[in-house]
Amino acid sequence: MEGNISNTTTRFTFANASGGSCLEWFGKNGPGDNLTFETVMTICLNSSQILFSFPGREALTTTLSAIGTLLNSLVVFGVAMLQQHKPLYYQIANLAVSDIITNVVANVMLKLRSTVTFRKYILLLVTVLHFPVFLSLTGLVLLSVDRYVSVQHAIYYRTTVGSRHTLAAVAGAWVSAALLCFSPLMGWNCYSMNASKELCFLGAVEGSYILFMTVLCAAGVAVVVFTNARVFLALRRRLSAAANGNQQAGRVHINRQQIVLAQKRARSVLVIIAVFLLAWLLFLSWQVTTLVSMYNSWDGMNGIGNLFRFVYIVVLWLAPIVNPLVYAFRLPTLRNAVWDSFKNGGIRLWRYLVRKRNVQQNERPATIDAPVVLLSYRSRDCLF
Repeated sequence: MEGNISNTTTRFTFANASGGSCLEWFGKNGPGDNLTFETVMTICLNSSQILFSFPGREALTTTLSAIGTLLNSLVVFGVAMLQQHKPLYYQIANLAVSDIITNVVANVMLKLRSTVTFRKYILLLVTVLHFPVFLSLTGLVLLSVDRYVSVQHAIYYRTTVGSRHTLAAVAGAWVSAALLCFSPLMGWNCYSMNASKELCFLGAVEGSYILFMTVLCAAGVAVVVFTNARVFLALRRRLSAAANGNQQAGRVHINRQQIVLAQKRARSVLVIIAVFLLAWLLFLSWQVTTLVSMYNSWDGMNGIGNLFRFVYIVVLWLAPIVNPLVYAFRLPTLRNAVWDSFKNGGIRLWRYLVRKRNVQQNERPATIDAPVVLLSYRSRDCLF
């Protein structure tokens, strides 16, 4: 095995010396089917360029994964405790489950680096990592559309949209995401299509697939930004009308409590737009950079690797932490449901422990004190 690796690296050294071109060569030639992903990375790149290797990576990803899984599990638990069949809570639970899957998939992909061959790992990297990311994006799209309809068409939303519509939309999003993201494993790849090596992403994924997914992700980002921007403008118009005292015909009077609620919702929508753009514009920039490098050259692999690390941390590890804080726990009803459940559970646990201690004390056998007989010297003498 070591001799094969040595011969491979020797043959490549004469062909090209840059790390990006080295990876491209392994992806488009036979050794990419025999060597593992970690081995090829070690051959082509130095320690500072390897995609999944940087100081403190394991501790960082483990900590972020634990925090993200805990927060999203609390969201699912809170929705289950509410027992309110509202579309909004179904959308939030769907997003939380998507974020949990994102953490699980990211951890699994890290474990497969040293066991899966280079080409197969690239195929899994593009498809399997796309699935939770795209699933999370569709969850955000559904949540944004739900909020848009509830604000812009409130009467229609309250009278027509129900839990069955939401569950059908969520199921359709999951099926669509699975079919789109795993299509390279079902034939949309360079092996099955006999595509030209120049049109393949590191010899594994056909370039049109990455282009198609980039366009879909860009469309999803546009929908989320558009719907949230329209919601923000609608809330601002209502606040302006309430502040100026414009009581138009057919309008319902807005009291002080509703004004405060609308102000909070407007601020939260701005936060949602800012956080969403920060994460997803980074992801789109990585997608576009990959397309440009695939059709031009991989010589700038160092810059691409640094960008991938940053996007990898933000989208796969930080976003699952930020999403429940921005979308779920900002709702007082859900936040109070989680807090009340833990408080009541703590009270029940304390009562159980106290009752158990009291039972143990009652079951303890009572001690019988024997009477003590004091004998005087005279009585003792009489006995003898």
